[in-house]
Amino acid sequence: MEVNTEKVMILLQRKYNAVRELDKLTKELEAFIARNDSVSAAMILQLRGDEMEKIERCMEEIWQMAHSQEEHEYLRTLVASDLETAEGTSTEEKKIMEIRRKTEAVLVRLRETDQRLNKKLGKKRKL
Repeated sequence: MEVNTEKVMILLQRKYNAVRELDKLTKELEAFIARNDSVSAAMILQLRGDEMEKIERCMEEIWQMAHSQEEHEYLRTLVASDLETAEGTSTEEKKIMEIRRKTEAVLVRLRETDQRLNKKLGKKRKL
């Protein structure tokens, strides 16, 4: 059995969409925290959790596609290889790498926003 790269591509696109939504929600969370709106912040935290679950489900579905060690290795190369050196050979593989690069760019921004939030919340707790 061969790994369906088109399905991997679709699942990674779903993951990318969920990461973008997570980024948007995190920015909203930052605004609600700045306004001391704890009710809205709690709602946004729940929505963020839902998006994180979507991301996890996409990745679980990808890993479940491997039915042999060889397929597992191939999937690991597709979804977890170093993006600076990763190159696809087929159209689908190239698209997968493109989606992964876009996802990583959003994750970098998301981590920065999370760090700012953690610092703000850490300062509030000390007061």
